[in-house]
Amino acid sequence: MPDFFADSIQDQRVTFNKEDSHHALKVLRLREGEALRVSVDGKRYEAVFEGGKELATAKITGELESSEPGTRVTLYQGWPKGDKMEQIIRQCTEMGVYAVVPVVFSRCVAKPDNEKRLERLQKIAREAAMQSGRTIIPSVLSPIAVEELYTRLSQHELALVPYEKERQSALRETVKGQRDIALVIGPEGGITENEIANMPAMPITLGRRILRTETAGLASIAMILALNNDN
Repeated sequence: MPDFFADSIQDQRVTFNKEDSHHALKVLRLREGEALRVSVDGKRYEAVFEGGKELATAKITGELESSEPGTRVTLYQGWPKGDKMEQIIRQCTEMGVYAVVPVVFSRCVAKPDNEKRLERLQKIAREAAMQSGRTIIPSVLSPIAVEELYTRLSQHELALVPYEKERQSALRETVKGQRDIALVIGPEGGITENEIANMPAMPITLGRRILRTETAGLASIAMILALNNDN
């Protein structure tokens, strides 16, 4: 059953935007009366497709249980090389991340380029949320400097940073019962000792193997949600 997002419900009906209407009418070729799911303002509904010409509509038939985890994980991701950020956004959205904030660490090889890139990342998050049946679209925010990261981390209940030199603290010992978690992942070059020292986050170990930057966030989110029975 296909999933969609809509901005509002009026008279028990939703109207899809131009892009989603094209997807429903031309790509999926939905027919009048076919069942679908639609998420509006963080709530998930079942609906039947009504068709349309330029903008398609659907009629709400009932409310469904939310697919969102109770634990909100905000990923502060060191900006990686190439198109790795797209992969990170896509997979972490599927896994259940709440928001993604790119961070420019001192060892970042690549630098964020322009607003169009941010728009593309936001579009990828939306597509991945639809594909995976999310009730919300994770926020993808503008890149920040590492100094701004220090300020933002203090706004969360718990802040964690996987660090290859940490050998004691493990995820299972820190996340249970925590519902607002910041997760910091460094770039390919890692996070410097000075950045770790200044960061208001708890260094943790993910085990004896060192994960790639595009793998570490995904693995951490999966473990956090599993430990909180949110997967």
